[in-house]
Amino acid sequence: MRAALLSALLLTACAPTLSVNPTATPALNLSAPAPDVVILSVSGRCGVPCAAPRDNWAYLGSRGTVDRVAREFVAAGLTVQAANYASSPLASFVSTRTGTEQRGYPALLADLDALRAAWPGAAAPRLVLLGHSQGVAWLHQLTRDRPEVPFATQIDLDGICLGWKSDFGPLIHSAEPFSPLSACDPMPVAGRRVNSKDVVWPNVARGIEVQSKRFPKRGAQNGYAVNYLFEVEGNVRLDGSARGLTRFISAREDHSAITYPGSDALTWVAAQLRDLTRAWAAQDARAPDGAGSR
Repeated sequence: MRAALLSALLLTACAPTLSVNPTATPALNLSAPAPDVVILSVSGRCGVPCAAPRDNWAYLGSRGTVDRVAREFVAAGLTVQAANYASSPLASFVSTRTGTEQRGYPALLADLDALRAAWPGAAAPRLVLLGHSQGVAWLHQLTRDRPEVPFATQIDLDGICLGWKSDFGPLIHSAEPFSPLSACDPMPVAGRRVNSKDVVWPNVARGIEVQSKRFPKRGAQNGYAVNYLFEVEGNVRLDGSARGLTRFISAREDHSAITYPGSDALTWVAAQLRDLTRAWAAQDARAPDGAGSR
């Protein structure tokens, strides 16, 4: 009896603890006609208590963050597809938190390369990057790894490097200068040292950044009065400027709360995207082939 009880407890401890909600935005489908916009999202480190990176999962799709961003493009009359990834250097793995298969950075690279091959030239959709926490670092790594690929905008939600090398060091064996293991290392920018995840590369047309609150404050629908984790450094270009970059500090939302669809943070992001879609429409109207700048 005691052995059976112990076995039951162990099975319960190993069972998935979270359910995954479907994303309403159509999934990336390279066999279909090219959409106007493709959103590539990377979520961050799993919330405590958890065992990262094995518990990491693509919560931005499940939480509705991706759908909230996609809604602004749809409202502008654009078609959208999305692909969501977990914070991991593995192409695929099963998250012990959800019991579902997750896709990591190598899968993101492969999908991006396949997307570019399937929809080349004027048919190419505009690429929108959406990252939270560690996911921000992965997406800045992506723009560095693929300098020839133009990205229409990069949305950073509280980029954090906590646990980067301890989580991923045992899984990344590359010693190359641009190895993902160095994605959170400082690099020289206009005479100073800047964390690599805060550098917006030239192939990114527009940078939209959100940071969570610094001081205790209640009022957010989700989250805690005291914020346990937050970003403080603003994004910069390689020349040290903030050209094409905007930033919002959410005064009442913590590191997790900024990712929820009804948050102050995503309401601000949505307003930025409405302005962006108007700029795209003007670009497309001026372009000889109507394709605009991708």
